[in-house]
Amino acid sequence: MKKAQSISYVPGADTAILFIHGILGTPEHFRPFFPLIPPEWSVYNMLLKGHGGSVKDFSAASMAQWKRQVHDALQALLETHSSVILVAHSMGTLFAIQEAIHHPAAALFLLNSPLKVRLRFQLLKTIRSVFRGNSKPGDEWSLAAQNAYGIERDLHIFRYLGWVPRYLELFSEIRKTRELLQELSVPCRVYLSLKDEMVSPQSSKFFKKNSCVTVKSLNTSGHFYYSPEDRQLLQDDFRDMIQRIKLPNL
Repeated sequence: MKKAQSISYVPGADTAILFIHGILGTPEHFRPFFPLIPPEWSVYNMLLKGHGGSVKDFSAASMAQWKRQVHDALQALLETHSSVILVAHSMGTLFAIQEAIHHPAAALFLLNSPLKVRLRFQLLKTIRSVFRGNSKPGDEWSLAAQNAYGIERDLHIFRYLGWVPRYLELFSEIRKTRELLQELSVPCRVYLSLKDEMVSPQSSKFFKKNSCVTVKSLNTSGHFYYSPEDRQLLQDDFRDMIQRIKLPNL
């Protein structure tokens, strides 16, 4: 499991990208985009507190700490770069939206933003495979979830009760972000997986009320797994976003 955050400050860089992973996630979720980033840009692929460690570490963290981490990282980048792009997955998209409303981000690129939650049967299978750590080689969905899981497995079930407050905080942030969304005034690209195990595609209805937001569907992907065709779509749009930042009149 890849757990570490990575920071690459390029001296004199005008543009930086801040990657923000989701709850229980890791910075590795964004690996498909790394080769597409211009070498002259700075990159901050952050690891939220309590992730990359034990079940107890996660329980001891809080939503307030995660939000402060994102805020501080964005502020640090804005002090040294003319433009900062926020790229986020799941819970991280909530932080990205909230920060972009109050600070001059250049653009947002958001994956499976959970403005409306739904739980599908596939989620139970995924949880079981991740918990056991025995995903079968051909099970791409479970393997993707296992690779994206940022917490050390613990066979003591009751230790996971400490996660309940974190998820209650998450639902509170979802409600808050829904209410703030119309204040977003920077270019925003949103991608929602139609087969997502946790996020409802109906999250799109909240975004479509804002003219700054473009929403696209990932037809054959889930919360962690991206099919080859959907991954190509994401990479193509990521390249296009970069070009538009580099050449504003494009």
